[in-house]
Amino acid sequence: MSRLIESICLNDGVFYRLPHHQARMNKSIHEIFHQQNEIQLEDFLYAQSYPTQGLFKCRIIYDIRTHSVEFIPYKTKPVSSLKIIKADSIEYAHKFEDRSALHQLYQLREDCDDVLIVKNGFLADSYYSNVILYDGGNWFTPSTPLLAGTMRQYLLETGKISEATIRVEDVRLFQKVKLINAMLGLDGPELSISQIVF
Repeated sequence: MSRLIESICLNDGVFYRLPHHQARMNKSIHEIFHQQNEIQLEDFLYAQSYPTQGLFKCRIIYDIRTHSVEFIPYKTKPVSSLKIIKADSIEYAHKFEDRSALHQLYQLREDCDDVLIVKNGFLADSYYSNVILYDGGNWFTPSTPLLAGTMRQYLLETGKISEATIRVEDVRLFQKVKLINAMLGLDGPELSISQIVF
């Protein structure tokens, strides 16, 4: 069984959205290992020696216990093109350390910077991120993500985005697409729909 990863935003000594990360860890440990999670994320993190200035990705590897934690300086990677990739059999409902199936899809991006994964005709995620699309008035996220991310959940709870059923043929009805994850909120890379390669 592959171990799991939790990636948390650490900015100037503050860990962001810990309740959402704790909830995901609890859910994964319960569903995969059929146990209650005994990792108290906040206690664990604030007991570490961590940087107090700058933006870092805190990367925890765990199963029923933590195996490692590292703090990686973070810079947003520019994304100026996305390629639609169909993958009907892919499964990634938990944030596994083994991302080989996703990596195989990423290798199909050709000259594009990232992929937009479509499963059974419905828009899912990019390689590292959930996606949101803008229709000229509001932002929507597909109701069919491979992995329901913590930033996605936070933006849904705060009413900044809404869920929608988005088929691949619906993508052209939108104006813009944006990539979001724990490190990328609404400031993540934003592209025109014309920058998607179908």
